Amino acid sequence: MPLGPGQRVLAVADDLSGAAETAAALLSRTTRTRVLLDPRTDTPAPAGTTTVFDLDSRQLSAADAAARITTALTGLAPDTVVCKKVDSLLRGNLAAEIAALAATGRGVLLAPALPAERRTVRDGVLHTDGVPLHTGDAWRAETAAPPRSVAEALGVPVALLGLQAVRGPDHHPRTALREALATGLPVVADAETDADLDALLAATLDIDPRVVLAGSAGLALALGRTLGDGPPAPLPPPGPAARPLLVVVGTAEPVAAEQVRRLVTDGAALYALDHAPSPSGPALPPLRPGVTVLTPRHDGPPDPAAARSIARHLARTAAALLDTAPGPADLVLTGGETARRVLDALGVRELRPRGQVHHGAVLAETPDGRTVVTRPGSYGGPDSLRLIVRALRAPAARTPTTPTPTPAPPAPKSGRTSQDHAKGPFMNAIPAAAAGTAPTTAGNTGALPVIAVTMGDGAGIGPEVIVPALLDAGTLSRIRPVVVGDAERLRRAAALLGLTDQVEIVTVEGPADAEFTPGRINVIDLGLLPADLPWGKLSAVAGDAAYQYVRVASELALSGAVQGICTAPLNKEALHAGGHLYPGHTELLAHLTGVEEVSMMLSTDTVKVIHVTTHIGLIDAVARIEPGLVERTVRRGHDALVRAGVEHPVIGVCGINPHAGENGLFGYGEEEEKIVPALEVLRADGIDARGPLPADTAFFLAGRGDYDLIVAMYHDQGHGPVKILGLEAGVNLTVGLPVIRTSVDHGTAFDIAGTGTADPGSMIEALRQAAALAPSPTG
Repeated sequence: MPLGPGQRVLAVADDLSGAAETAAALLSRTTRTRVLLDPRTDTPAPAGTTTVFDLDSRQLSAADAAARITTALTGLAPDTVVCKKVDSLLRGNLAAEIAALAATGRGVLLAPALPAERRTVRDGVLHTDGVPLHTGDAWRAETAAPPRSVAEALGVPVALLGLQAVRGPDHHPRTALREALATGLPVVADAETDADLDALLAATLDIDPRVVLAGSAGLALALGRTLGDGPPAPLPPPGPAARPLLVVVGTAEPVAAEQVRRLVTDGAALYALDHAPSPSGPALPPLRPGVTVLTPRHDGPPDPAAARSIARHLARTAAALLDTAPGPADLVLTGGETARRVLDALGVRELRPRGQVHHGAVLAETPDGRTVVTRPGSYGGPDSLRLIVRALRAPAARTPTTPTPTPAPPAPKSGRTSQDHAKGPFMNAIPAAAAGTAPTTAGNTGALPVIAVTMGDGAGIGPEVIVPALLDAGTLSRIRPVVVGDAERLRRAAALLGLTDQVEIVTVEGPADAEFTPGRINVIDLGLLPADLPWGKLSAVAGDAAYQYVRVASELALSGAVQGICTAPLNKEALHAGGHLYPGHTELLAHLTGVEEVSMMLSTDTVKVIHVTTHIGLIDAVARIEPGLVERTVRRGHDALVRAGVEHPVIGVCGINPHAGENGLFGYGEEEEKIVPALEVLRADGIDARGPLPADTAFFLAGRGDYDLIVAMYHDQGHGPVKILGLEAGVNLTVGLPVIRTSVDHGTAFDIAGTGTADPGSMIEALRQAAALAPSPTG
């Protein structure tokens, strides 16, 4: 069943944060999306409506929870797609609710994996951070023991769809899923990646779109990608700093205390409540302008039996505080039970989602104009609340601080390091903006593109290559750069490089506030890195910060505030440790900009390479390669070269097996099955794509100039030769995004970070290529 914008969708969740998270996953530009706090409906929702019910059933009896499911599904239009948001840790009345859904006769697919939060299902067992749920402490606040499997959580026989069935053949589990659904039992599906969930969703909709899609936010996101009609609209701008903002933290998760501590460090007022109201206790002062945090006092381990009464106490107190506010006030609510009780106390019955600040932190508006952010209690890193507050409140004006001089760095070390010193051109067929263009200010913008420069992993060499690159004499003649990162980290890098006296690092709120003069570096300062972050050490905080820099840059690009993005390197292990499970920049940017498919292209003076697959295992890469993907990749590369001024590109397409299969001698005919059909279509359209070629021959011929572009089938097939043929040159470009993105072709180089010896050549070249490829600003 083909789905698209305008499809009618009904989703149900057992708590408010889950309902909001689901609504955000299904958000589109053309469909009305709403979260309703009452499951009673008299008429079917109109076409083009996504309705998410918060059934508020997490704490109900099993029978009452099932009854609310039945009520919510009453009067459905026949073409409605039904989703059930389940807790990604299998908490709540899962068994009763799935039984009620199965009783409708629609069939049920249950896929609770949530890859973004490192929650996966393997052999029917839920794992968190690779640890089986029943052996970890994720259920420490629950009164019952965690289930040993998803089937045990349901308490009924199930049909298990294992990972091998989900992923084959060619990631199309249609046959295995059809057989599982035919049993009449709930189907429990393994999944470890978003690709697994996408495959399960596509197969289910193809077999029978009436099947209930039960899963965590991961499955809802897969449905959102299917229904998507382009990148989501940007979040509304922050409100004034003086408007009261009440942050209610009801969760007992350990990270919550640190999140609150950081807000208080930033100047928030803190009200810590006893677990029960005390008539003799002191009255709380009126809600003041700015940020106030309301949280229960935690004097020992959480008491699960008291959770609901604590939430109600918080809700009553929050409502009383809001009554004392000097004007309209907004809310941040963590924990689904707490969020629902607060909104009940305020009489709010509907939320209108606008987007997510970060994964799970959903920004919505109430009918009376209040802004509310909800977030599950277990989500987010230590700076989660800081990020949410910064999305809601414009910071007070700050005066740039003067950097403190430090001793000059040691003399450069000899010998090669893990930084592949990359200096060469990327798309040298496009001339950069003419040198000599006058520096620009807020009042003299010229026609130069604004480029967001993301700082990458702050523990790596990103800051050390950005500072000299932005001081390079040619940079301001080509672009207007604005760094998204950490101003103090850049000042430390400048000191390491002995450049303190030559640079002024100034914080700005956005590109419109920046001034572009020699020696000045404009920084949108997210302030996420601690002052004592060591150089060259893996850090989850730095990994999360690197994600946030890219997120902000993507939002700027989608809003038209910048015309391109240039990225300093991030560390994938740190990115994952920070809670963001993306293989790298390429996939992260595709997700943030709402693009289903992009390609990575590498370039040196000697050779240019585009990849059909990138950051997946070799076995998975071969399975993923198919004629449509090959064709789309070649077209993206061809179009990029044409835009770069290569009128008729000659493109060499590598095979998969040694000697490109040698007419079937090596492999199982992959070249004939996966590549040749694509080449036939491309040639019929006038694209000069030649192959399949043995990879060793292809790169040799490209090195002597026979090909303008080589198409590699997998990561190392392309990266290896580029590293050799272009050892002293290289830039990375993401092809297929709605915005130009270039990057250095080296890593974080932890082994030399903080020494002041990193070579900025590749960053200078990446900025040059961003200037060459980005459009001029409009308006």
